[in-house]
Amino acid sequence: MMTDAEENLEMIIAGIAAVLGACALYCMSLLFRRPRPSHPIALTGQLFPTGFLWGTGEDAYQHEGGNDHADWYAWERTEPHPFADGSFADRCVDFWNRYEDDFARAAADGQNFHRIGIEWSRVEPAPGIYDESAFGHYRLMLESLKAKGMTVAVNLWHFTLPAWAAAAGAWENPQTMERWEAYVAECGRRFGDMVDYWSTMIDAQIYVLRGYFTGEIPPLKHDPATGVRILGTLAHAHARAYHILRPYGGPVGMIYFFSLCQSAGNPLDGFVAGQFDRLFNWNLTDALRTGRLRVAIAGGPKLDQSLPEAAGTLDWLGVNYYYREIIRFNPRAQGLVDRGPAPGAALTDLGWEIYPEGMYRLCKSLERRYPGVPLMITENGIADRNDEKRPRFILDHLAWLHRLLAEGCPLLGYSYWAGTDNLEWLDGFVPKFGLYRVDLQTMERNETASARLYRFIATNNRLPHESELAGILDPPSPNG
Repeated sequence: MMTDAEENLEMIIAGIAAVLGACALYCMSLLFRRPRPSHPIALTGQLFPTGFLWGTGEDAYQHEGGNDHADWYAWERTEPHPFADGSFADRCVDFWNRYEDDFARAAADGQNFHRIGIEWSRVEPAPGIYDESAFGHYRLMLESLKAKGMTVAVNLWHFTLPAWAAAAGAWENPQTMERWEAYVAECGRRFGDMVDYWSTMIDAQIYVLRGYFTGEIPPLKHDPATGVRILGTLAHAHARAYHILRPYGGPVGMIYFFSLCQSAGNPLDGFVAGQFDRLFNWNLTDALRTGRLRVAIAGGPKLDQSLPEAAGTLDWLGVNYYYREIIRFNPRAQGLVDRGPAPGAALTDLGWEIYPEGMYRLCKSLERRYPGVPLMITENGIADRNDEKRPRFILDHLAWLHRLLAEGCPLLGYSYWAGTDNLEWLDGFVPKFGLYRVDLQTMERNETASARLYRFIATNNRLPHESELAGILDPPSPNG
């Protein structure tokens, strides 16, 4: 018979064992939740559906050059210089003057889809004053694309604003919304017969996060509370554009940068990962389905805004997917969040993780979250100056995309970013995303091995077999 002391000791030992067992189970669960690399899919000549869209595209400010009416043009001339390489967007890659050659090259490469942007500041350099020659130039671009048999997408806003709108308070000024509606109506009236897919805006949440939370881009503010309100303003701007454009035909949607967010493992990591995932990926796009914008940042601003005019305003959704981010809790970091690649992962020149499986996982989430909304991979690309990783990057992502199609995901097509090198916002011209390298002195376009690979895929509507790769990637012999 045990004494009371012995019973107490036995209970203590049992308690310690239970705690240790729970700790062991928790540690094992962390191992299973640890981010894993993307699973490879073999190349077997996967065939894509008839009519699948293969394309590239340009963003207005990032490619055109020759526009001194945007707020970014003036900002580039401030000190310290905002771009990593000290460059300017003056000529950019001269797409404004070289669009015909770039379109002809895309068509010769087997592409049947192309996206361009309209630069608001170029067509409305002063409030209510429209530049007819600029509108006419865009019309020529669209006519050129249609003459080449292209399915055409047009985007109306991406970060930059007319200098006059920025000076008057940007999206914080209600008059900006009035001018936006008039600008959208002008685009609809002038281009509606040429556009197959309208996008109202690109990466709206990044404009808010980098313009109002971190203050990295115009309007250069550190004011998250105002930023959250501007997120509501942009949802309303999308809704107004949707209802203006809808009568001109062509589905209307939005192009959105999605990141696959995964927790590093522990409960605090999971908490901040959930917060960031909702703010970056879902708050705005959910509002365009439900008509209600809900933002709740722990210890930060909150918003619960009814937007009935925004409900059901996604006829299609453009998906920009580049990388996975591992989210960690850090009490010393802004927003308590550290974001970065998985340890040991393959990286792009910008340090972004190469995670092709993320495209599959993200699109499966979108399919469940927004049933019935067609998806289009509008941007997927890699900063790779030497074109060493790009071929496998393209192939691995497309292999996962093919699996999505085989499982019935409503994917319209795939557009690689980008056809040529371009201005990559704060990173200037340092990152090289293009299938064609651009000599910034001569503006000459130079083919890469990846361009030859993408030509094979688009022309044949299939992926190559592994045994075909060397013959595709090797440059043609001088003797043909």
